[in-house]
Amino acid sequence: KQWYQRRVRGNSTLRRFILNVNTMQHKIEDFPQSWTPVDTLVEFPMINPAYYGKSYCFAYFQQWQYSTNNMFLMKYDLCTGKAISWREKNKNVLEPIFAADPSGKSEDDGVIMAQVYDSSDASTELLVWDAKDLTVLARFDNLVKVPFTIHGWWFAD
Repeated sequence: KQWYQRRVRGNSTLRRFILNVNTMQHKIEDFPQSWTPVDTLVEFPMINPAYYGKSYCFAYFQQWQYSTNNMFLMKYDLCTGKAISWREKNKNVLEPIFAADPSGKSEDDGVIMAQVYDSSDASTELLVWDAKDLTVLARFDNLVKVPFTIHGWWFAD
């Protein structure tokens, strides 16, 4: 933890790379930190998969506050620079996944799913949030404990 805090000082910056594979042109867009708390990093970016290769505004991240070692869920609007976060005491959001609403009309119509590790009792649950406002829609008890910071992926059955 101390090594990481020494390495990461100041604000984070999100960086989006836009590549045109037909013309070989590229563009880099930087989004300076506008979220709180200030001593957080964001990892594991996720967008609505229907927007891969297209213009998009909304990205979802694991937000890691390295001074406390807590991990939250963050929605960042790259078009406005506004961010919202979900957090609960002792709850650590692992890698978020976006699942689009098949009948959705807007980019953020869908849900975010992630394993959430509870550091108070080492339990894990699956949470489902509304992708628009990060309201918790459902909680599911895991039958197994998923270790803190484990990497994983969701697959259609």
